Amino acid sequence: MTQTRTLVPTGDQHKLDALIKLLEDEDAHISTVAMEQLLNMEHCIDGILAEFQESHNPILRNRIHQMGNILKIRRSRVSFIESVQHSRLNLWDGIVQINYQFNPRLNVQEVEKMFSSMAQRLPKKLTTARLASFMRKKNFTCADEDVLNADLYLIEEVLLQRIGSPLLLSVIAMLLGEPRGWSAAIVIYKGRHCLLDKTNTLIEPAEDWRMTPLTNTDKIHPCDKNETWLIILCQLFVSAVLEGRLQAIHRVGSLLAELNAGHVRDLPFPLGS
Repeated sequence: MTQTRTLVPTGDQHKLDALIKLLEDEDAHISTVAMEQLLNMEHCIDGILAEFQESHNPILRNRIHQMGNILKIRRSRVSFIESVQHSRLNLWDGIVQINYQFNPRLNVQEVEKMFSSMAQRLPKKLTTARLASFMRKKNFTCADEDVLNADLYLIEEVLLQRIGSPLLLSVIAMLLGEPRGWSAAIVIYKGRHCLLDKTNTLIEPAEDWRMTPLTNTDKIHPCDKNETWLIILCQLFVSAVLEGRLQAIHRVGSLLAELNAGHVRDLPFPLGS
């Protein structure tokens, strides 16, 4: 008796055999229907993948690997949502996970390596002025056009290209500075994301990292990590719609709905009120 048969109730075995057979069909539409039903068989999907991943049939083997990738992304999405809901996730890990949901080909280790390498080049005695100068010298700039490009909100692309949204650039600068004892908050000032340090100095990535002392009368809106994630997700959702990336729309849209109890009106700009 095969491994799969030991995991499947007797009444489901005929259905399972039929679905596995459909996976071998050359018609992708037929196999997609079978894949969807198999992925919903939570009680035995892992056994199915383990049994057929080395199948001699190349079509079946390919479909099994496709299912494995889908399952990995789906479980990562569930883990992300649960971690956010129980406050178990830090800002960096959340941004990396969002990047992975939008682009499952993300190499997390390479992103971590890029960030660590950059952090090692920071001045040992870090000040606001020195951090702003560092970001400027590393050519971290905001895009002048095509501001809805998804790359501006993906940590991997921003680290590679040194061009990003004011929000992602603010996040990178803040996280670079924290291990060196420099701290700041992400805020919205006059419609743009900036950093505000302990001395009430504003750092504006969109203005070539300009530093400006604020007064008590200046109006700012602080952004915590949850709001930061939601803003990034909203922008990626809009980008996915504009680019017609259906799978990305589904993955990012699912995160938005789950994190907001299904109410789109509660989402931050540009989707909500």
